[in-house]
Amino acid sequence: MLGWTAMLLQAATLPEPPVEPLARTSVLPAPCPADTDGDVVVCGRPNAQDTYRLHGMPDARGEDRQFRLKLPGGSTITPHADQGRMGDLQAKVTLKVPF
Repeated sequence: MLGWTAMLLQAATLPEPPVEPLARTSVLPAPCPADTDGDVVVCGRPNAQDTYRLHGMPDARGEDRQFRLKLPGGSTITPHADQGRMGDLQAKVTLKVPF
């Protein structure tokens, strides 16, 4: 009886559809297009190695939120707090003067 049940279950299962292979993508640049009119086609990039380089991430922080007080003549004063020798905070002021 168990044999007949196994044969019926095996006959009842449908075959799986064939799995299509993944499409292959090339890392090489596209070839230059061929011209049918007989003209010369110049194909290139400003920097051929730039294709294979990673570029920096854009600044997600946006604008600088640090407080700055602008003085006449282009000088700026920026207050900030730094950690001292014993771990305590020290209030400091930075004065920047353009030359």
